[in-house]
Amino acid sequence: MMPVSRLTPNPNKGNRSLSSVKRWPFSALLMGLSLVLIESYAAEPPVTAPLSVEPQTGELLADALSSEVADPDTAVEQILGQTLLLSLADVSPVFSANYQQLIQWRQRALDNEDQVKLQQMQLQLDNYWQYLDAQAECMTPCSSAALLPKDAHFRAVVLKLKQLIALAESSTWDTLILEDKLSPGQESPLIAPIAQRLFLLGFLPEMPSAASEPVPDKVSMPVSELGAEPVIKPDTISPDATTPAGSVAQSKQVATVNNPLRYDDELVSAIKAFQTQHGLQADGVIGKQTLYWLNQSPYARAQLLAKNTLRQQIFTRPLPASYLVINIPAFELQFVEAGKVILNSKVIVGKASRPTPLLSSHISSVVLNPQWRVPRTIVRRDILPHIRQDGHYLQDRGFDVYDYDGTRVEHSPQEWQELASSHFPYRLVQRPGAKNALGRYKFHFDNSFSVYLHGTSEPSLFKKTDRALSSGCIRVEKVEELAHWFQTHLVKDTRLWDKLAPNTTQSQWFALSDTMPVYTVYWTAWLDDAGQIQYSNDIYHLEAEFTQAVPAAIFYIL
Repeated sequence: MMPVSRLTPNPNKGNRSLSSVKRWPFSALLMGLSLVLIESYAAEPPVTAPLSVEPQTGELLADALSSEVADPDTAVEQILGQTLLLSLADVSPVFSANYQQLIQWRQRALDNEDQVKLQQMQLQLDNYWQYLDAQAECMTPCSSAALLPKDAHFRAVVLKLKQLIALAESSTWDTLILEDKLSPGQESPLIAPIAQRLFLLGFLPEMPSAASEPVPDKVSMPVSELGAEPVIKPDTISPDATTPAGSVAQSKQVATVNNPLRYDDELVSAIKAFQTQHGLQADGVIGKQTLYWLNQSPYARAQLLAKNTLRQQIFTRPLPASYLVINIPAFELQFVEAGKVILNSKVIVGKASRPTPLLSSHISSVVLNPQWRVPRTIVRRDILPHIRQDGHYLQDRGFDVYDYDGTRVEHSPQEWQELASSHFPYRLVQRPGAKNALGRYKFHFDNSFSVYLHGTSEPSLFKKTDRALSSGCIRVEKVEELAHWFQTHLVKDTRLWDKLAPNTTQSQWFALSDTMPVYTVYWTAWLDDAGQIQYSNDIYHLEAEFTQAVPAAIFYIL
C-alpha cells in the first residue's frame, strides 16, 4: 500500500494530462544570494566537471568554512544523499557532477579549495529547494521544500538508493532471456542466475551454491526490498547505510536439493514474494512481466525510486488536510482526513487504450442509485458488439433506448441485432439497479474528461491483479464505506438519504456542504510504511514523459 504521498502535476493547476514546469522569476529565487558567481551550466558539463568560483569569492568562502565546517567529512555525508537522489532523478547535470565529486572526496581529506566547492554544492541544493517553494501553490501554508531532506521518509528512501547504487557498482546484471514461461517444477539453466538476483535483492535468505556467479565482493548481504537492510562494506557506501550487526543473518551457501536446474519450492516462494512487491499476480510462474522486473538492474531501480519519490514529495506539500488520491498504476485509492489515512481501497482504472487521466478536482455531489448515460464511444466499442451477439442484451441489462429527440424507442431482439450491425442512431441510458454498471454510488467532480468515481456491478473484478479494465472512470471496491463517510460528514439532506437508501431503483443527486479534493496520480515506485520498495507496471508508458529538470539558470548566484 502506498504511503500518504505525492505527484506532479501541481494539484492547483486544474485538469491536465501531464505536468508542466512554470518558469520562476529569477529575482524571487536568487534574492539574498549575492556572494558567489558559479560558472554557467547552460551547456551540459562532463559528469565530473568541477565547479569554479572567482578567486576573491573563494577566499571569503574558505574563511567562512574554516570556522563553520568543523568536520568536512560529516558535511560531505550530509549533502551526499539528497545530491544522489536529485542526480538519479535527472533534475540537473549539476547534481550528477556534484555527486561524482562527493564520492571522490570520501576517499581523502578536503583542502580549502575543496571546502569552498562543498559550500557551493550546499548553495546549489538551497537554490533548488527554494525553486520548488516558488513553484508550489499551497492551499494552506506549507513547509519549505528545504525541510524535505530531514523528513524520515525521505531519508529512508535515500538509504535505499545508496544500497541500490552500491549493489549496482559491485555486480553485473546481464539481461536474462526465456523462450517460454517457467513454471514450478520445470528445469532451466536460468535457475542459478535468477536465484542469485533474488538473493541480492533480498528475496532469498541464503545464496544457492548453484549460482553462476559469486556474490559481489563488496556486498556481504543483499539489498533487501522487503524491509531488512543489507550490510555493505565500508569502502562502498556511507556508514549510515548499514544496520546493526545483529539485525541481519550471515550469508550462507546452501546446496539446492538434487537438481540445481530445477525450479524448486524455495525459489517459487521467493518469486511469489518478488511478484507481490512488483504488483504482479503471485502465481510463481516466471513469465514475461516477472522476467522484465528480474532484468531491472539495481541502478534502473534506483532511478525509478528517485524520480517517483521526487514527484511524490513535490505533489504532497501543497495538499490540504483532507483529500482522496488514486494512484493509477497501483490500482489503489487512499482517503486522507485531517492528515491521516482513514480508507484504503482497491480500484479499477482505465485500460491502456482508454486511460484514466491525471487530474485534480473537487467532489461536489454524490448520486445514490445513479443512472448511466452511456458515452457514444462506449456504445460503439463495447455495447454494440454485445447486441450483435445477443438481441436481448439491452433488455437484460436494464437499458432504455432513446432517439436524439428524446423519444423512447423499442424494437424486437432481432431488430436490435440488425441495427447494431449497421447504423445505430440512439442514446442508451441504463436504469438504476443491481445490473447498473455504476453500482449504487457515483461521486461527481468537474473535469473535461467525463470521468468520476463509482461502484460496480462486477465486484469480482477486484480480485484481479491487473485492474486496468475500465473506459477511464474509477471503480472503487470499498464504495459503501466511502459513501457512508460522505453521508455522515458532507451530505446536506441526510434525512432524504436515509429514506431512499433502502430503495435501489430511485436515483437521487445529493448536494454537499463542502467539496472534497480528489487527485489522480501516477507513481510506479514508492517506499511503503514498512520500509519496503513497491513497484507497479508503467501501464500507460508515461514514465519517460515525466521530468523534474530545472533551468540551468537557477544555479547562478548573483
